[in-house]
Amino acid sequence: MITFSIATLSVMIFYSAIIAVNVHKTLDKDNAGKLLRVLFPSYFLTTAILSLIALIFSIIEKSFISTILLFLILLGSVVSRQYLVPKINAERDLQISGNTSSKKNFAKLHTLSVSINLLQIIILIILIINNLG
Repeated sequence: MITFSIATLSVMIFYSAIIAVNVHKTLDKDNAGKLLRVLFPSYFLTTAILSLIALIFSIIEKSFISTILLFLILLGSVVSRQYLVPKINAERDLQISGNTSSKKNFAKLHTLSVSINLLQIIILIILIINNLG
């Protein structure tokens, strides 16, 4: 369980701190957006798969708290990939086409997505520290 929890955290930190930041630094706004539309569904799928494997191991190990926490990580990844990413992309498309209210909706959804991701990272750090100690 701990190995896959660490792998999940590693992927999350790498994507959030390295990929997303450097895409925005390197590419213009349009191309950065196009690339992130491809990368982030894969990112959330990867974190969902890794957290699912960790969750299965936590169930096998009968670690009740870890099971609950890893279920929350899995849930956050699935909700982000299946619900938030399509909504964020739709709002961004509306914003590009001139819809003024979509800018506010995009910002809210993006903030929610980032908040979920940050919460997942914090939960994983706590879970890993508690299981290593």
